[in-house]
Amino acid sequence: MKKIMMFLFSILVFSACEPIVGDKSMGGILSEDQLDIVVQSTSEGSNEILLENKTKGVGSYWDYIIDKSTKQREIIKLPFMGDMTISFTGLCDGGTVTTTRTVRVTKIDKPVAEEWGVIAGTDLDGKVWVWDADDNSTVVYGTAGYGNDYAPGWSTFKPGDQVMEGKIVNPGEEMLFNLNGGANFVKRTSDGTVLESGTFKFDMTKQKVRDDGKVWSIGQMEFSGATILCGSGCWSNTPVYVFDIISLTEDEMVLAWAADGLEFQVWNEATFWCFKKK
Repeated sequence: MKKIMMFLFSILVFSACEPIVGDKSMGGILSEDQLDIVVQSTSEGSNEILLENKTKGVGSYWDYIIDKSTKQREIIKLPFMGDMTISFTGLCDGGTVTTTRTVRVTKIDKPVAEEWGVIAGTDLDGKVWVWDADDNSTVVYGTAGYGNDYAPGWSTFKPGDQVMEGKIVNPGEEMLFNLNGGANFVKRTSDGTVLESGTFKFDMTKQKVRDDGKVWSIGQMEFSGATILCGSGCWSNTPVYVFDIISLTEDEMVLAWAADGLEFQVWNEATFWCFKKK
């Protein structure tokens, strides 16, 4: 009996020492040519575009300029005309494969968020925004309470004022937004010299609401490649690219920014910008 037990014990020890080798393959990665995707207007030249991934076993990640999607099938509405480049990344078992498709938009025949027109105008020339001052006696930039105030009221600056070394509220600069082939943004001098250029987008679902139920910010605006006039927190020259939209009409726009991690509505400091349509 003792010999039998020793034999069984030796088998168990030997088995425990055997390495466990997984033979499951990670799978392959398809080539661009193997992807079966559709990117096309729902009618000729329309700004309503169908995005569809028909590739079996491959997940989807779409980047369609103003937003992103992980759906296999999505119908989107772009707010601008021109040749639109849509990026698709296929999620395969063994990794990812990325490709692009171009679709031409020649008409805006499907409704889009009205904020596109409010910000960038309704024609290809776009819309120009400047500091909200009829002269140099109006406060247009500065600080106030994050979640408490709606315009600069603590440290305040007018066009022409120096905020700090290397930073002036320059009355000779302006911003151009247009939808000519994309959501384009240009910061320039009043004589047309380009200082920065990039793109912009907004998300009106990203509101911030006070404890009393009052909406403090009605949405969020984000820039890429460029930023707004005096585009940094009040006491810094480090560029800021994401802003809370405090108010937005055809003629006026107020933006705000607070440093990440600041508690909301307890009189922490935010920076405010006040603009108007030129």
